Amino acid sequence: MDKALEQMSREDLMFEAAYLYYMEGLTQQAIGTRLGYTRWTVGRLIDEARQSGLVTISINHPRAQTHHLEQQIAAELGLDKVIVVPKNQEDGNEVVARAVAQFLLNRAPIRNLAVAWGRTMTALARALPDQWSPGVRVFQTNGGPTHRGDNEVSSSVSAIAHKGTGTAYTLPAPAIIGNPELGPQLMAEPSIARIFEGARHAEVIVYSPGTVSKDSVLVKSGFLTEDTIDVIRKKGAVGDILCHFVDENGRPISAQLERRTIAYPLESLAHANVSIAMAGDPAKAPVMVAAARAGLAKIFIIDTKTAEDILAITSKEN
Repeated sequence: MDKALEQMSREDLMFEAAYLYYMEGLTQQAIGTRLGYTRWTVGRLIDEARQSGLVTISINHPRAQTHHLEQQIAAELGLDKVIVVPKNQEDGNEVVARAVAQFLLNRAPIRNLAVAWGRTMTALARALPDQWSPGVRVFQTNGGPTHRGDNEVSSSVSAIAHKGTGTAYTLPAPAIIGNPELGPQLMAEPSIARIFEGARHAEVIVYSPGTVSKDSVLVKSGFLTEDTIDVIRKKGAVGDILCHFVDENGRPISAQLERRTIAYPLESLAHANVSIAMAGDPAKAPVMVAAARAGLAKIFIIDTKTAEDILAITSKEN
């Protein structure tokens, strides 16, 4: 047989098999019956159609352009899952909050949820729809509410519970106190210990780490002074996780500051069922890396720029 005719015949077979498989949704067995070949031959024809470029596959989803970032970050930091959301011109916190809201909706109904409070968590509260998980119990992971500043930030825990027609369990204590001798006593108080016990049974813990910045909610709320932030930065802190200031490896930078911090213990966070760290701000990249290294997050939900900065940190160290 003429080689050109033979090649055309093979391409025609590839076309027929690929069309029936991708366009008409037939199984390989059904295609083999129709064309008079075994399903193994049909499988080879379909594979050849893809390898030759006769068939190309495109995924029309925004995350298709960021999937390589997700895979690389997950591999570099040993995470269970990474979701990178294209930012475009929108605020990073808002796009990430919508992605976290969708993640929670996909897992609903959730009986017990533990959450931090802050600006990003307020965005999450806005993103969640009404009736998102009826009866959910929401446990606050770090002290508050704020005693100076934006009340909306401090009420994010209650808003998440309210939208789920559930119950909020808020901590009746500040995030950081002045007397380090009082901290362990407050942590042992039954009203506080009960909330942390509830958080230990949460199916999901969600938080957004904070930066070592004078614009931090902890400074704006009056828990820390700007001078204290300078001291914390000099001690090697790259950010805070549930108000625990940590170094690049996720370790607390000060035993005394830990005694002043009224928050869910980091060792408990490391044993959470599902822990989600969310960030729509590239300034949080260092503390996100620290969270992963210390096993304080199993899932990242982040925007593109934060993802790129995370990879810049990890690639610099390799």
